[in-house]
Amino acid sequence: MRSFSFFWILFFFSWISLAQEKTPFATYDFSADQEYLKQLNFLKEKPSTKKHLNDIVLWATAHKDYETVISYFSKLIDLDQGNPLLYFQLAGAYGIRIDEISKFNALPYVSAMKSNFLKAHELDPRHTPTLMALVQVYAKLPGFLGGSFEKAKYYSDLLYEISTAEGLIAQGFILESQGETLKAKEKFTKAFVELSFLEACNSKINELYFRDKSQNLSYQIGSIGLYLNIDIQKSICALNYYLNNFNEYDNLPKEWVSYKLSLLYEKIKEKEKAVYFRNLTFEINPKFKPQ
Repeated sequence: MRSFSFFWILFFFSWISLAQEKTPFATYDFSADQEYLKQLNFLKEKPSTKKHLNDIVLWATAHKDYETVISYFSKLIDLDQGNPLLYFQLAGAYGIRIDEISKFNALPYVSAMKSNFLKAHELDPRHTPTLMALVQVYAKLPGFLGGSFEKAKYYSDLLYEISTAEGLIAQGFILESQGETLKAKEKFTKAFVELSFLEACNSKINELYFRDKSQNLSYQIGSIGLYLNIDIQKSICALNYYLNNFNEYDNLPKEWVSYKLSLLYEKIKEKEKAVYFRNLTFEINPKFKPQ
């Protein structure tokens, strides 16, 4: 099973605000699922070993129960305080929860999210998903909550040194957050040049590039290409990678990936594929409506 990670931190804002669109997190009414609750209680009764705590996290994540995810990631950290991935995943769970609750109730979650990302970075300074998350956090938080374009730029520069394409995407994100849309597009365009391997769309090469990164990075790339008309073929390749590797632990709705693929194929006038993915969108979610 592919390891999962929380990365796409969308709180109080829309990532692709260039397109005035916000992709929602996947949700599930777990409180009405008696089978889920029964299995959760069964798992909670087991001894608090790393394996059993992780089983609870996986089960809760699959059913989008992020309060339980937060609680049991915290217990895992108590047993393994030197593990940067746990802090990163806990911070991401806080980020998702922020998007689900009122802004007033979200304030302590914001603080916890930020502190856990910072701890993850302290333990693993070269973990690129953490660096990207810190860029997003500091670029989008208001000043009274600790937001700072200067700090966002600091982390984007660190990211650029490790991964040029991701660093350019982060720089574009900051510029877009500052209202510098044209300059942001320049950065995103340069990032796509660095992603030349996507042109061939070789599954093995794609896996080699994306395997140590957030699964959501490929979605991000595809979304940028769609709404800014940057290299449609690479965007299609990136979203197909996401779709082909989708599983129950992902935090973005599958129908959004299919919908964006239909729009991309429309742009290059491949009507059969556009229709196929549009039909797939409504097959996945008959009530789907773009926001």
